[in-house]
Amino acid sequence: MTSPVEAPRIRSGAGGADTIVVGAGIAGICAALDLQRRGARVTLVDAAEPGSGASFGNAGIIVNTNLRPVFAGMTPLTLVQMLRNPSSPLNVFWHRFPMMAPWFLRMLRNSGAQEVARITEALGSLARPGAGHYRELLQQAGAEDLVAADGNVALMRSEAELEAQWDRMSAIRQAGVRLEKVSGRDLRDLVPSVSAEYSHGLYSPAFQHALDPQGMIGRLADLFRARGGVWRNEKVLSVTCAGGQATGVMTPSGRISAGSVVLAAGTESARFAARMGEKVPHQAVGGYHVMLRNCGVTLARPILPMDFRFAVTPMRGAIRLAGIYEFGGEGRRFRADRLERMLAHIGKVLPGIRTDDTRVWRGFRSYLPDGLPIISQSASTEGLFYMFGFSSSGMINGPTAGRAMAALVMGEDPEIDVSPFAVSRF
Repeated sequence: MTSPVEAPRIRSGAGGADTIVVGAGIAGICAALDLQRRGARVTLVDAAEPGSGASFGNAGIIVNTNLRPVFAGMTPLTLVQMLRNPSSPLNVFWHRFPMMAPWFLRMLRNSGAQEVARITEALGSLARPGAGHYRELLQQAGAEDLVAADGNVALMRSEAELEAQWDRMSAIRQAGVRLEKVSGRDLRDLVPSVSAEYSHGLYSPAFQHALDPQGMIGRLADLFRARGGVWRNEKVLSVTCAGGQATGVMTPSGRISAGSVVLAAGTESARFAARMGEKVPHQAVGGYHVMLRNCGVTLARPILPMDFRFAVTPMRGAIRLAGIYEFGGEGRRFRADRLERMLAHIGKVLPGIRTDDTRVWRGFRSYLPDGLPIISQSASTEGLFYMFGFSSSGMINGPTAGRAMAALVMGEDPEIDVSPFAVSRF
């Protein structure tokens, strides 16, 4: 594959923006805001309202430095066992499995200890600055009331399970991330509503979560507009180019011109990249959430029951259950049984919780087989940039990724090493 072309500093489109950012999720909006900070005129384009896609449907965790790939330590046998286990968070539409098998094999090649350590460090480089970036953005947007900094507790049923999880987190602990083993009264003080069947926990005090993810992103979008940013609520049909240079995007209402284009549109970005001749091994993986309203239970902080591995997050007016990795489900019907398993299990975690007043959601997240996003210049088209593939960590890594992307667009050195996220690695 050819080497990435040199990025321009600011190249304006004829009568248009300096940069178009396609995608108004957390990563796209953070990139747009940082481009503005650096002096660029920015147009933000999305067919949906800001923060209404995967940035809306996530578990709400925005600061988490405990990231490691979901496939860490996985073998072909354990993968098949998880996919066949109805209680596992991994699910697949089996008639599509043969088409996805090469992707899973690529994923498994990254599951060994050495590769997991490399991937974990790369994810950490995105996550570690996140708290500071969020603090700055939320202050500027007046959105500090939409975030809670109460930590998170992973729940286990025995000391043996706790010790096994503690060992799995060794690389993260060695990187300086604070984790605390808790049990007995200490655990009850942190999560008094949780069933006594969960006797041990792993407390992560640095976790922060959004009380209203879409509302938080909406305020960031308001900040973007207040600073002179242009918002276009339109579907992007294609990227326009001339002489090997991105010149804008085409929408149903016509062409929007710009000197550079950032594709931060989640699952759609991989399709755009393929049209530009850069095929990325991408899967659109389904995720579900259930909002439990008037549920009769108060939860002090997010929890993660390790026996089912879905997140349980207190939000404004509800508790959100979020999880499931559904492979091969794009274009397929909503699977109610996925949610039924969540609802059946939550009563064992939070005794007495009511599940009769619910709101459900299903959306798709962009996954790559090495668990890392793409934050990169195009390898073939000048002025074209990619920022997608965040799997389940877009809300966590979006601010740092957005800053790195803004630096790339402006021809500057990002504050982090972006080489692990290059599109050319595929």
